[in-house]
Amino acid sequence: MQRPQDLKAEHERFAYSFLPGTLFVGLIWLVALLSYLNEVNLAWLGIHPRDFLGLVGVFLGPLIHSGLIHLLSNSFPLVLLSGFILFLHRPVALRVFVLVYVLSGLCTWFIGRDAYHVGASGVVYGLAGYLLFNGMMRRDRAGLAISLAILFLYSGLFYGLFPSEERISWEGHLGGLLAGLVAAVLYGEHVDKKQPVIPAAPPLSQRELSAQQSHQSSTLAGPPHTWRYTLASDEPTKKYEQKARLNTKTGMLET
Repeated sequence: MQRPQDLKAEHERFAYSFLPGTLFVGLIWLVALLSYLNEVNLAWLGIHPRDFLGLVGVFLGPLIHSGLIHLLSNSFPLVLLSGFILFLHRPVALRVFVLVYVLSGLCTWFIGRDAYHVGASGVVYGLAGYLLFNGMMRRDRAGLAISLAILFLYSGLFYGLFPSEERISWEGHLGGLLAGLVAAVLYGEHVDKKQPVIPAAPPLSQRELSAQQSHQSSTLAGPPHTWRYTLASDEPTKKYEQKARLNTKTGMLET
């Protein structure tokens, strides 16, 4: 059973896990606000497939959105998914996010149509894919349950993997999911739950073993020894005795 202070610390760690994702979403909203106030269309900074200059969109594309609905549809999943990954897989969370961010953009650059691809949908698919595939491969029930919940809430997730509307970048969604799979393979181990390995004690040398046996013989040899003990029962005052003698040939205690 956890102590109250440990439980409080765990709650604080859970709450702070959503801070980085909230700040990232805040940056996206800031970009959108500045673009709106200055009436500037930043779509040309998105991913332009198979164009060398279009690689700039790998880094800037997720920060740019085509409208308010597009922005709202990505904001909530980004905060939620990044927070749960940071809480459940803290040691690898940053590497997962960077890999998903870059690799989803590169996949879009390779397979995308000849158009400018903008939005953080690829990152959303990548983070959800990481939790989904990690839960399937590592039998991580918590990660799998959270990912299934996101799939339920983000109802168009699977639908967005196939060509539908011209303005929807299904290539970015597919690239994000593939990036999540790669991240699950590379960083899917439960490093946050591993316990430190205690090295085994080295075997005793023949000299140390002889000295230990000699010490046991000198300590336990002679008349029978008696152990007095009590058992955890309804009669705590009742005592028991057990006598034993050391067998010098076998080194074992015999009752």
